[in-house]
Amino acid sequence: MKNFYQKRAEFYTQEYEKYKIKERNTNIFRGLTFLIGTLLAIIAANFSLPIMFGIILISTVVFLSFVQKNARFHDEKIFNFQMAQVNKNEIKALDNDNSAFRDGKEFLDKGHNFSFDLDIFGDKSIFQKVNRCATKPGYEFLAEKFINPEKNISKILEIQKNSQLFEKEVDARQKFIVYGKIFDHEITKENIKNLSQEEYFFTKTPLYKILSCVLISATIITILLSAYDFLSPYIPLALFLVQQSIVLINEKKTKKFSSKIEDNTQALKKYFHLFDTIEKIDAVPEKFSEIKDKKISSAMKSLANIAQKYEQRHNFIFAIFGQGIFFYDILMNLKFEKWQKQYSKEVSRWFEIITEYDFLFSLANLKFNNPNWCLPIPCEEKYVLEAKNAGHPLIKNEKCVRNDIHFSTCNYLIILTGANMAGKSTYLRTIGTNLILSQLGAVVCAESFKFSPVELFTSIRNNDSVQENQSYFFAELKRLEQIIQRLQSGETLFIIIDEMLRGTNSKDKHEGSEKFVKKLLNYSCYGIFATHDIGIGNLKDIYPQNVTAKCFEISFQGDDLIFDYKLKDGISQNLNASYLMKKMKIID
Repeated sequence: MKNFYQKRAEFYTQEYEKYKIKERNTNIFRGLTFLIGTLLAIIAANFSLPIMFGIILISTVVFLSFVQKNARFHDEKIFNFQMAQVNKNEIKALDNDNSAFRDGKEFLDKGHNFSFDLDIFGDKSIFQKVNRCATKPGYEFLAEKFINPEKNISKILEIQKNSQLFEKEVDARQKFIVYGKIFDHEITKENIKNLSQEEYFFTKTPLYKILSCVLISATIITILLSAYDFLSPYIPLALFLVQQSIVLINEKKTKKFSSKIEDNTQALKKYFHLFDTIEKIDAVPEKFSEIKDKKISSAMKSLANIAQKYEQRHNFIFAIFGQGIFFYDILMNLKFEKWQKQYSKEVSRWFEIITEYDFLFSLANLKFNNPNWCLPIPCEEKYVLEAKNAGHPLIKNEKCVRNDIHFSTCNYLIILTGANMAGKSTYLRTIGTNLILSQLGAVVCAESFKFSPVELFTSIRNNDSVQENQSYFFAELKRLEQIIQRLQSGETLFIIIDEMLRGTNSKDKHEGSEKFVKKLLNYSCYGIFATHDIGIGNLKDIYPQNVTAKCFEISFQGDDLIFDYKLKDGISQNLNASYLMKKMKIID
């Protein structure tokens, strides 16, 4: 996989260097054309004015062609540079360095059901590993899917099917990202709402269309005639003032119209390129059949041109001559209204499409980068969570120790015991993170994975709060209270708890933990509890149909501790706290 991205990075780096040279050369030729043309025109002026004008004309044409080429080479240079960077970032991502991608830290919520405990958001998070979004709406959509994972099986299957369509579309996915970077502007929800509103004035009747044709033609013709003394100059001046007056009368309406898209030229160009990219992909999800028409990109390009022309109306030259000769504002208003008549009802849908494509591309990239991960199988049965060789998605493959996950179809709780650093917390997060990925519609870090979509609730990383006068112990109790309240309301929960009641004495902790587990057996839930209190594991003998015990063991080889991080049946027998304290000379 690294070789694949390395070759692409090298190719686009070479293309970048090529266009960098071309851009520099056209800059030089452009300057030379201006200097030589000016010099020749000055010399020719002493001999023949027609020759001088001919030189100026030819020089101008050549100069403008170099300007156009230079702009194109500059765009190609930037594009190839960004494509090279995208591939370099993917190489880093394969080594678990996802720092090039946004981490969703703004979505951190310590009170959320599971996201804070499972490191869903923030630096080195699972969101950062998955995220390849090119748009703000896509980024927020992906975050929302993590915050509220899908529980509808048909929708999960649909997401899986659609994201698989784009797994091999590396070029399209990377171009999508690159255009998002090059045109780093966004259209707001208010802008989209405004574009969707049908409001017509200039196209209500043919009046303004007729006026524009008559006045523009008449003004240009009379200017030409007056230039050759066939007509009084006051006539084109009068027509000029008529156009300026009509434009001025409609100034408020023009401002209202232009405000809908003005200053959004770059954002609209971005979405033109994004739609153009996805329209070139042969595979189209059934729910996005509009893409097959391949009309959205041209509509966005047209709108971007209108927005750009609205912005140009503030230019002094346009304000004087554009309005008085070419009826500039009125023409733009006619074009914009015509665009709205044709597309306003579809605009909101278009942005929904691009948002979901952005989301699906992220999932497709995750699958492409992790070919050994599996596509999870959602099932209708309650309390099913079965996985073979599951690992934590954020641990490098060569370091990742994989374990099976097994929950039966009845109320089923696992008591997980083990020494410090033996792997309990990692295993809990392995279960939780892969379960969330599966309900996202993504691939998971496992050889096989079968699950029932469920509401996940965790209590792993509780925090005290001086500001809220809340101790660590009380914060944990509030968390456990939430679990019971939700179960009592009839919800089905999958619960993950790490070291319950760690803020109290051993006897109190044992009694409280045991009673809590027993109470859970009365409700619709299943889950796993990690604890150092090996006595809790004895509940498996009292409730053999509902409670089982698993453990992570350690072994000693001379003075060395050996961690194999492999899940085993039963209750842990070996402890390591005193041993480690002695080895570190903390105690004798």
